[in-house]
Amino acid sequence: MTMEELNHLISEHGKHVYSFCYNLTGNSMDADDLYQDTILKAVELSHRLNSSGNPKSFLMGISVKIWQNHKRKYAIRQKIAGLEEYDDNLMECAESMDNQPEAEVLRKETIYAVRTGIKQLPDRLQMVLYMYYTAEMSVEDIAKALHIPKGTVKSRLHKGRNLLKQYLEVWDNE
Repeated sequence: MTMEELNHLISEHGKHVYSFCYNLTGNSMDADDLYQDTILKAVELSHRLNSSGNPKSFLMGISVKIWQNHKRKYAIRQKIAGLEEYDDNLMECAESMDNQPEAEVLRKETIYAVRTGIKQLPDRLQMVLYMYYTAEMSVEDIAKALHIPKGTVKSRLHKGRNLLKQYLEVWDNE
C-alpha cells in the first residue's frame, strides 16, 4: 500500500479509530497516545494492509492489541508501585451542576454510569461492545479484527449488554 493510499485510509477512518481509542482509554491524553501508536503501527504494517479487504477492522485490531499490551504493562507496574489516578469525569459532573441545567447534569451522570458499568466488565466484553457501538463495526468485522468466531462476538455482545443492564438497574435504584 502506498503512502497516498494510507493517508486516504487514515482520513477516511481516522475519526472512528480515535473515538474507539477514546472509549477504550477513557480520557483524551491516553486516547491521543493510543491513536498515534495505532497510526505508527499501521505505517509499519502498511505492506500487509489490503485496501480491498476491510482496513477499518485492521486498524481497530491494531488498537486493541496495543491497548491490551499497555494494560498488561500497567498492571505489572501497579504491582511494583501503585498509583492513584485522578478522575476527570467526577470533577466535570460536579462543575456542570453549578453551570448547567438539571437535564445536562442527569445526562452526564447517565453517561458516567454507563462508562463505569462498561469499565467493570471483563476486557473481552468491553472490546466487543466498544467496537460494535462506538466504532459501528459489524459482527463479521469485529470477528476478523479480534481473530475470534462470529458466534463468540455475538455471545459476548449479548452477555455484555445483560451485565451492563443489571449494573444500570442497580445504579438507578441507588
